[in-house]
Amino acid sequence: MEVADLCVRGARIFYRGRLLEGCICVSGDRICYIGREANAPKAHEVLDARGLLALPGPIDAHVHLRDEGLAYKEDFYTGTCAAVAGGVTTVLDMPNTVPPVDSAARLAERAKKAKKAILANVGFYSLLPPDLSELQRIREAGAVGIKIFMHKPRTRLEISDERVLASAVREAARLGLRVAIHAEDPRVIEEAARESEGESDPVTAFLRSHPPEAEVSAVRKLAALLGGLELYICHVSVPEALSLARAAGFYVEATPHHLFACDEVYGRLGKLALVDPPLRPREMARALRQALYAGQVDVVASDHATHALEEKLGPDPPPGFPGLETMLPLLLNEVSAGRLSLSELVSLVCERPARIFGLDRGRLEVGWPADIVLVDLRAEVKVRPSEFRSKAKYSPFQGMKLRGRPEITIVNGRVVFSRGEVVGEPGTGAIIRPVRASGGEGGCAS
Repeated sequence: MEVADLCVRGARIFYRGRLLEGCICVSGDRICYIGREANAPKAHEVLDARGLLALPGPIDAHVHLRDEGLAYKEDFYTGTCAAVAGGVTTVLDMPNTVPPVDSAARLAERAKKAKKAILANVGFYSLLPPDLSELQRIREAGAVGIKIFMHKPRTRLEISDERVLASAVREAARLGLRVAIHAEDPRVIEEAARESEGESDPVTAFLRSHPPEAEVSAVRKLAALLGGLELYICHVSVPEALSLARAAGFYVEATPHHLFACDEVYGRLGKLALVDPPLRPREMARALRQALYAGQVDVVASDHATHALEEKLGPDPPPGFPGLETMLPLLLNEVSAGRLSLSELVSLVCERPARIFGLDRGRLEVGWPADIVLVDLRAEVKVRPSEFRSKAKYSPFQGMKLRGRPEITIVNGRVVFSRGEVVGEPGTGAIIRPVRASGGEGGCAS
């Protein structure tokens, strides 16, 4: 039997829906053996993972890595350091960058810049291009999807015209591009903003101008226009919008901050906690959690969206905060408390994101990429933003005590984070694109 490069030994392995005592062996960037240690191949390196649980590497489907013209907020290296420190092995990067990603050429340019810097795998969204004929080239360039911001169109297409929006979405779907939508109705926002004119507190003004009805109205319009298409509705924060999305056959994404925080955080953190959609009242967050536990949420993603501290504390604070380093610990805490099963966690952040976006990631299988996170479900941790690897050192979960944390993160067969330290080299992560997953065996097969 061929000698493996790495053997992860002593961990319990979540494998095909059950816990397995054994080891995982890696050859190159692929898993080559999962099974009993007695039958495992020899390995050049052995990783002692006793007391830990091996899970497929999570995929965060909603991340703003910034870089380029926004590198002062975050860059490819710091953003993917935050990812692997949070146990995340793959991130899908949003296109509202400077300059924006709205063409095949811009997507290729951004991927080239990222390639040498990343510690986690990265896939890229594109905005709608000015000319829909460019969508085919965007698909060929490897976009994981198209992102549409209903409330702040970042395209020269007149998507405020429902016929233009529907035509663009249908063309992207015809080409096999997943369409992800920030669903807030600009008309509702504009009307609410007019009613709150003169409000001097920026937090109050923002909350009043982004009411729950903005989200509900947007999803209702999408359902009427495009019901039956498998749209991906980002960061759903309102239970009624979730119900409408599911009834229309859309995929539903929820964030940890809309699930596990509420608008009471504004009283403690003020501007630092601003996010779009805003944190909602406690009863809405509770209802969203119940939907999560009932299996009505398809994907949990962080919406990691960092800004410089001086921006957040300024007179016109932008919405967003870091989330890559807290997403998995918050979900592990739910598992430790018995509110989510391991199977549900893996479905939410591994299997479903991979299936929805067509990625050959998110599974522990022989022949698949060796993206693995080793977690300690018994570890008690306190969220300390000052210790984040992200450039942004603030969080709505500051001071929260959790049970469960990632201890070791492996990307493409290489250990990139180990027991509190980033140990990987820039360039370990891969630029990924949608593929037809095969899952065939290879290397030192079991």
